[in-house]
Amino acid sequence: MRAEQSRELFKVIKDPRSVYHRVVDEIKTGIFEGRLKPGDRLPAERELAEMLGVSRTSVREALKMLAAEGLVRIKHGQGAFIAEQDPDAYIQQFAKRIFVNPKTIKDLFEIRKTLEPAAAAWAAERAAQQELEELAGLVRQTKESLKQLPRGRLPVLARHDTQFHYNLAKATGNTVLVRIVDSLMDLLADIRSRTLSIPGRGEASVEEHGVIAEALLRRDARGASAAMLQHLENVEQQIILEE
Repeated sequence: MRAEQSRELFKVIKDPRSVYHRVVDEIKTGIFEGRLKPGDRLPAERELAEMLGVSRTSVREALKMLAAEGLVRIKHGQGAFIAEQDPDAYIQQFAKRIFVNPKTIKDLFEIRKTLEPAAAAWAAERAAQQELEELAGLVRQTKESLKQLPRGRLPVLARHDTQFHYNLAKATGNTVLVRIVDSLMDLLADIRSRTLSIPGRGEASVEEHGVIAEALLRRDARGASAAMLQHLENVEQQIILEE
């Protein structure tokens, strides 16, 4: 794996709590979002430590934990590799072990239901036509990809969800909003894994994104805002029912 490609895989870890657990979470998120695929070789310990801004000891402990969980295979003299397995099966198993505080869910969606419907309206009013066409194209592309995938669908859905919401924020032209949404996407990592483990929820979200994209293309600010709010309420309700 080239160094320039490796740098795009991870973000520097700034959370001081249980650093090696945060390394574990970052690698798991990479697997979940499809940035790390079965059989991929992880960067060397020193490089991975530099990329994440942690010590080599933290990286070593994290790799041991991941190996014990069967997510990583450590080959003597060769390095650490993502284990060969069905990504969907891993995500389903991973999601079952996640505890998400109900108050955290409430707080996150309270913020999202305030910001993102407004973002959809702003995008309808301000975005360049090409940006809106790209959002609609993302929905079409995801639907086509899903038709061809009997398995490995959840990483595709996870990438789609992150990209759609982030690109919509960018289309508003509001740089502060983009930074806030970027932070929210990080906070939503565990909740997203729980959401996509609900049968049919990921596919339903793609359909709902399609409704939002259609309203954006019509420059229907009110319709785009209402569609976004409905989408977020649907997701929140299903998560609550699963808890």
